[in-house]
This record gives sequence, structure tokens and C-alpha cells, in this order.
Amino acid sequence: MIDPTYLDALRALAQPIRAAAMPRSLAPMRRLLAELGDPQTRFQSVVVTGSVSKGTTCHQIAQLLYPPLRRMERGRGGAVGLFTSPHLHSFRERLVVSGERISQAEFVEAANAVLEAAARLNFAYSTFELATALVLWWFARRGVNIAVLEVGIGGRWDAVNAVENGLAVFTPIEREHVAMLGGSLQTIAWNKAGIIQANGHALSVPQDSAVEAILRDEAALKQATFSVVAGDQLAHAACNSLMQRSLIPQRSLDADQPLIHLPGRLETITLNGRTVLIDGGHTPASARRLHNEIDRLAGMIKPIRLIVGMLRDKSARDFLAVFDAPHFRITLTTAPVHRALSPDELEAQAKLHTATVEIIPDLNAALAHVYSTPESLVVVAGSLRIAAAAREAFGLLTPDALAEARATRAIFEGDDYRAKLG
Repeated sequence: MIDPTYLDALRALAQPIRAAAMPRSLAPMRRLLAELGDPQTRFQSVVVTGSVSKGTTCHQIAQLLYPPLRRMERGRGGAVGLFTSPHLHSFRERLVVSGERISQAEFVEAANAVLEAAARLNFAYSTFELATALVLWWFARRGVNIAVLEVGIGGRWDAVNAVENGLAVFTPIEREHVAMLGGSLQTIAWNKAGIIQANGHALSVPQDSAVEAILRDEAALKQATFSVVAGDQLAHAACNSLMQRSLIPQRSLDADQPLIHLPGRLETITLNGRTVLIDGGHTPASARRLHNEIDRLAGMIKPIRLIVGMLRDKSARDFLAVFDAPHFRITLTTAPVHRALSPDELEAQAKLHTATVEIIPDLNAALAHVYSTPESLVVVAGSLRIAAAAREAFGLLTPDALAEARATRAIFEGDDYRAKLG
């Protein structure tokens, strides 16, 4: 059941921010945290940024952190906080302590505290800024020992960067969010490099040489340590760094322990006798990773149906170019969000030459292809919003979870929210 007061609190939190307002100083965010008693100072934090795999990396680090801290659960602290974005179905997915998302009642209590503090400061905070303050306040109330925090956009001016971190973590960095972070890979990397703290510690996966140079320069400027580790070792390396500096208890990590795989990220299901692959990636690198998974699943069985919807701030051309081959039959549709590109815009931007393309503007009609298309492998991709819609349409949620997903989408895509966008 959905508590109406929870939806009221979420509706009050839904305050959009425009690209023209970015970047902006962290001073307002710091004032809000101070008004709340600086909850972020009561626990250690790991901050994660990048262009792809941020959410998965955050979940994996938290997964590895939880066992070493279990022994402390009955004492002071010991819980592991996790803050990620965006959500797939429920806003509460973003706020987790030791594997359990925030309850509706806790959310209302925390939201009221944050909204009252924001009102006293008389400043128009965005949804993400309010949510960041909310989760930090909640983590402090829950007595977490350490928190893993995912940057929203960029890093240097992101609300999460108002927190002093014990470790800065970088997943692969690509060209994205150009309206807010600048048009070049270098400006984007500079924005993300800003999470490195003075005399701090940073870990990164291998990056483009220009990106790595910017990260190393930032670390040198701030007299911070900087190391590069293999992508599949990033979560383990992060935990080892924390243990080596006694920020968490010592423990032997099992290198073979299977790490969490998030819904909507290369998620495979069977539906109506067909294999369906759902992926929310939207960058060229995520397209290449998706293509590799398609090859693994399809083998010699061709053609392949690809259903795609994308958002306006993503590079549709670079993403779709990876699939411009004769064995791809691509259905272009509309992602369920106000920032969606229309299928006609997608087609115009992509300029595909060899793939077969059709346009079905209605998302539900496009997803219904899964039940009738002759292809044995169907892929739904292009954005997390498309992935979420597919999971809901294909019956992967419980009735209560589906009701919350629909109520959440109504808040962030409804008339009231759109009116706030101007």
C-alpha cells in the first residue's frame, strides 16, 4: 500500500533544475546541511562518479562493505548507507541502509526535516539537492558507519561533493551531459575530477589518456593519492583502500564472490518463448557492451529486434551507430519522460544506413512487439526510463511495486511537475 503522506512528501521534493542554472556553487548545499546539523560529518563516505556503471559500482562496493561491518551492528554504527540515482521504479530505491530501502514513514520524516530547513533558508533547491540532504540526514539518524554516494551529474559542483569523502572512485568517463558539463571530453573529465579531495585518495578504472591526465593533474594539485585499477577489480580495490587506512574493519575479501547485478542493466528474461534483453545504457561504450552481450546471446541466430527510446541530452547518433548492421531490425519509440526524443528525431539524428528501421511512437505498442515479432531475441534499450517501462510492461514487478512505480512517474511526469519546468 502507498501512504498518501509519502506521495505528498515526494511531490514536495520534486523541484526541477534547468541546465542554464548549472553549474552553481556548493555554498547553498553546504548551508542546507549546516541547517540540518551537518549530518554528513557523522560517518565516512565513498563518492563515485563517471559516465557508465556508477550505480552498479556503488552497489558492489556497498555489498562488499556490509559483511565487514556486520560485527559492529549491535554496537555504535556498523550499518552501510547507499545513495544512488536515478531510480528505476521507486524513488526509495535511491536511499538504502544495509540492503534495505528507506520506508515510506522514514521518508516522510526525513523529507519534512529537509523541507523545513530549506524553507528557513528561503532557497529554491532542486530535487537532487533535497534528496541528497534527506539521505545524509537519514544516514546520520540510522547511525551508519560508512556511506557510498553516487554523484548525480559531473562531480565538482554536484550536491554530493559537499560531503568530505574518504575515497573518490571513477568509473569510465565519456562525453555526456554536454549542456551542463561542457562540450568536450576534457571539460567533462575536469568536472568529474572535482570529487578528489585535498590530501585524499582516489581510484579509477583505465581511462582515455586525456581523461587520465586530467584526473592525475587534479590529484597532484590537491596532493591526493591516485591509482588506476582494472574495471572488474574496482569495488574490491575500493574496499581494500578503506581497510588499509582503518576506515573499516580488516577482512579478507573473496575475489570470486559474485557481485550484484542490477535490474535493467543487461537483464535477460524469457517472455512468450523469446529471449528479451533489457538495458538502460545510453552511451557509446554501453552500446558496445550491449552489442557484445547480444552477440553472446544470439550466436548465429539472426536477425535481432532492437526497441530503442532515448532522452534529449544523449547522443542518439553515437549510440545507434553501433547497431547499424543488416541483421538489426530497429524499432524507434518514445521514452516515457518529458525529455524524450521523438522517434522522428531519433531517426534524423542516427542517420542509419544498413539497419532496418521502423517508427512506432507509442511506447506500449512498441513493447508489444515482444509478443508478436518473429525474432527470437528482442532487445529493449536506450535509457533507464525505457528499461523501467519494459520491466513494468513485462510483469516483473509485484502489484504493490507497480502501483508505486506508476504513482512515482505521475509525480515526475505529471502536469504539476511540467508546470514547474516553465
